[in-house]
Amino acid sequence: MNYEYRLKKVVEFIGKHLDEKLTLTQLSGIACFSKYHFHRLFTIYTGISLQQYIRWLRLKRAAHQLIVEKDNTIITIASNAGFESHESFTRAFKQICGMSPSEFRSKSNWQGWEQPPYCLPIQGKTIMNVSIRNISKRRLAVLEHHGDPKKLGNSVNKLVSWAKAQSMNLKPKAGEAFGFAYDDPKTTSPENFRFDLGITVPVGLKLEGEVIERQLPAGRYAVAMHKGSRDNIGDTVYGLYRDWLAQSAEELGDLPCIFCYYNFEHEIAETELLTECWLLLK
Repeated sequence: MNYEYRLKKVVEFIGKHLDEKLTLTQLSGIACFSKYHFHRLFTIYTGISLQQYIRWLRLKRAAHQLIVEKDNTIITIASNAGFESHESFTRAFKQICGMSPSEFRSKSNWQGWEQPPYCLPIQGKTIMNVSIRNISKRRLAVLEHHGDPKKLGNSVNKLVSWAKAQSMNLKPKAGEAFGFAYDDPKTTSPENFRFDLGITVPVGLKLEGEVIERQLPAGRYAVAMHKGSRDNIGDTVYGLYRDWLAQSAEELGDLPCIFCYYNFEHEIAETELLTECWLLLK
C-alpha cells in the first residue's frame, strides 16, 4: 500500500482546486483513507495539518497578488484567499511574515515566505525526464536585474508595469515569459547576482529605456520540466547538469540556463507552478 503516492495525489488536487471549498471528507476520499486516519497521515507526511497547509498556499499566493496586482484592494485579495474579513486576513498574514498586508505591499520583504512550514519528503537522486527540442528564435523585451536576489520581485514589477503601459496587449502566453539564470543565488554574493527577465514581443514594437531588446537564439535545447515552488528550482537545474548532461554525448552552447514560465505565483498555488529549464546545445 503506497501511502506516499496516495497523499501526493491529495497535494496535487489541492493545488489544482485551491479556490474551491476543500473538505476533509472530499480529500480523504481522494486518498482512499478513512477520514479518521487521513488527517493524521497528512500531518505526518507534510509536517503540518491539512488546514494549515491549505491556508499557507492561499496566503503565499495572496502575497504575490499584493505585489503584482496593485489595482486589487487588500480586502479583495483577502476574500480570494478564503478570508471573511480584513482583520482575519491581516492576523494570519502577519503570523507568517511579521508584517501586515499593507506593510508587505509597500516593502516587498520576502524573507518570511522563503521557507515553507511544510516538509514534503526528500527524494533520492533525481530521475531526469529530459527532451531535446528544436526551438525557434524569439524577440524579447528584457529587463536586466543586477544585485540582491531578494529584490528580484521589484524588477518583475517594473517589467509588468512596462508591459501594461503599452498600447497592445503584451500579457505573455504560457511559454512566452523567460528568465536568464546567469547565477545561482545560493552561491553568488548579492552584489554580483544577475538575472534577466524577458517576454516575447512583436518585431515592430519599439523598446527603450531600461527595457532592451534581446534575441533568444533558435537551436536545439535540452528541456526539463520543474513542477512546484521555484524556490527549489536549483534541484532541477543541477540535475540537468550533474545527472543528465554527464550521461549524454551533448555539449552546451554559449547561453545561460533559461527558465521558461508557464504560469505565475499570483495566479495559482505554488505546487502547480510549471517552469521549464532549457540548456542550449551545440
